[in-house]
Amino acid sequence: MRHRAILLLSAALLVACNPQRWLPEGQVWLRKIELTEKGSVRTEDKYLELIQLRTNIRVAGTYPYAALHQRGSRNPESKRGRWLQKIGEPAAVLDTALASETVMQLERKLRQEGFFFATAQYRLQSGPRGSVLQFEMDRGQATKLGLVQPEIYAPAVLNQLEFLQLGSLLVPGMRLSRDMLESERKRIADYLKEHGFFTVGPDAVGFDLDTLGHPYRADGYWMVQDWTRDGEFGPEVLPHTPWHLGKVRLADSLNYGLSAAGIRRLHLPQSGSLYRASEMAQSQEWLRQLDAFQNQQWRLSPRNDSLDAELVLQQAPRIGLLWEAEGTNTSGIYGLQTALELRDRNPFGGLEALSGKLAGGMGVAVGDTSQIFRTYFYELGLQFEVPDLFGLPHVQRRLARSSANLSIGRQFRREFDRIAINGELRYHWEAESKTTWDVKPISASFIGLLGIDSTFYAALANKAGFQNVFIFGPSLNIKHPAFSDGRWSRRSEWSFESSGIATDLAYYALLGRRAEPNKVAGVPYAHYLRAEADYRWRFRGRQRREGAIRLQGGYLHALANSPGLPPFERAFYAGGSNDLRSWINFRIGPGALPKAVFDSTGFLGAGTIKLLAQAEWRFPIIGSTFGALFVDAGNVWLTAANARSAQWNLMADPELFKAVAFNPLRLPQQTALGAGFGLRYDFDFFIARADWGLQVYDPRRLSIGEAWWTPTQALRRSALQIAIGLPF
Repeated sequence: MRHRAILLLSAALLVACNPQRWLPEGQVWLRKIELTEKGSVRTEDKYLELIQLRTNIRVAGTYPYAALHQRGSRNPESKRGRWLQKIGEPAAVLDTALASETVMQLERKLRQEGFFFATAQYRLQSGPRGSVLQFEMDRGQATKLGLVQPEIYAPAVLNQLEFLQLGSLLVPGMRLSRDMLESERKRIADYLKEHGFFTVGPDAVGFDLDTLGHPYRADGYWMVQDWTRDGEFGPEVLPHTPWHLGKVRLADSLNYGLSAAGIRRLHLPQSGSLYRASEMAQSQEWLRQLDAFQNQQWRLSPRNDSLDAELVLQQAPRIGLLWEAEGTNTSGIYGLQTALELRDRNPFGGLEALSGKLAGGMGVAVGDTSQIFRTYFYELGLQFEVPDLFGLPHVQRRLARSSANLSIGRQFRREFDRIAINGELRYHWEAESKTTWDVKPISASFIGLLGIDSTFYAALANKAGFQNVFIFGPSLNIKHPAFSDGRWSRRSEWSFESSGIATDLAYYALLGRRAEPNKVAGVPYAHYLRAEADYRWRFRGRQRREGAIRLQGGYLHALANSPGLPPFERAFYAGGSNDLRSWINFRIGPGALPKAVFDSTGFLGAGTIKLLAQAEWRFPIIGSTFGALFVDAGNVWLTAANARSAQWNLMADPELFKAVAFNPLRLPQQTALGAGFGLRYDFDFFIARADWGLQVYDPRRLSIGEAWWTPTQALRRSALQIAIGLPF
């Protein structure tokens, strides 16, 4: 009886979601659109994007959005009818004019690709549950390149002919296409502009190809001609010649307030050098990243046989104020943090930037009224930045910046109270491949403990994070930019960091090794190596839909002076708005550590090994509101050496040791799995996000046999994350 009711309900939904039954007589609902070529279905985007018609969105095989719209159109003047039409989707109907336009577009595209005798047509297959519109293509025989020779009517360009032909894209026997010809035009123009020919552009390169008498072979010429313009005494020929830069100067109509160092940092082209388009573009790119100017423009003007270059700058307001705020959710404490930054651009005339920052935040421990607004942090920061690699004045890099930073802050929670003092020297630049490099040759931190709850401290595996400690060592971060391949794009990021290696070597050389951890001014120093990799892929779908995938892994290796665990700040953790969204951060891991430990001691989960995989499908709901379905899997673990040396009495239990120590054989049963739904609202300049995640598989409950979620647990095993911006 129960199965019969389910079948009847499913049948009713299918009928209700059939838009064909609600359309006026004579209209045809398009259930499906296909593009075929001689019977085989084609899915290449360049052809599919030419189809002018679209079908409705399907959900589980039905068309609920179209059904909602049609329900609303029955009574369009009512409030309910308008609302249903707004959230619904009009039924996709056949438009013969658009179908005919699609046929012409397909034929035009095929001819541009060298199939001069291609044909296309469409046909409609009707049925009781809608119709299938099928477009069919027949390419025919392709026209291929024959002999294509150069014809140069510009004597100066003729001297470059040998080099121009070396990289030619026109190979006899290849299929003729418009894109190939346009690429060749651009290649020739770019080569000439890179070798001083300022007046040459793609429009100066022409083709004369002939298929007369041999329709499937194209022979002819590619040509470069001198310019011809109307002069005072008739047509006047302007020959293409290489240009050299004459005077290169700043516009003298404005006082930019620049010192000699500031002018040098503009990286102006050298007078007398050959004009090269790439050097001018690089100079323009360099100028755009300078905070001191809102706009910049090169004015190039021919004078006799040289080009004068004048740089016109528009200064930005010298003093700038920036304010930002965001919500936080840290291990059961919901809060708000904000930052105010005051920035002085070009304070000393050398294009420097001097900024001071005040940041702070407070939080509420839900369910614990005694701790309301007693969780807070504040931080004061000072930064000095210059637009080049400090100490290497003759080394030019794209988007190069150097900065010296100093900050001091305090963090207070119900479990602990501590201060952090940080200082660093940072170099940042972009390579020719668009890869960005971030190097900190000097980075030093002091973590000072002002107070800690004794029960909380006794429960910690990572006591190194809650004691006085120095962190001193270099770091490197490399970001490979997004690379697009059709609808897919990908990007990656790697980071490497160490602490205490130079300190330890110096200590060993001067004083020798001691049995206990070495100290500087009575404070132990952290000693570790850390590496992390992050890979991301994005799939761009149609109608503002997209998919995203993320893989992340990290490893933290403790060295001799950190016998237990490295500082908490450098450890890996799981959970939170950008991680395992079904768990709040710090409240899962390492491994299958029982949930009872978290509940009874306020434990903060952290590890030295991390693995994370995330997948998300994003789709529009209405207007600027988007939805997302996501799945997250991963966790953090301790190495066996970390677990043995941790100053934690629970590690004496061999079962608990196995639960937290990383072992590839136990990876499946110790990997957390969460799934959920999210809402995003796009404000154009930022995205507000709320994600609700269900703890599908929770390794914290493995010891009590409740790792997998069951319907009887309802929503008790879930978490709500509020954040700004996309998670990945």
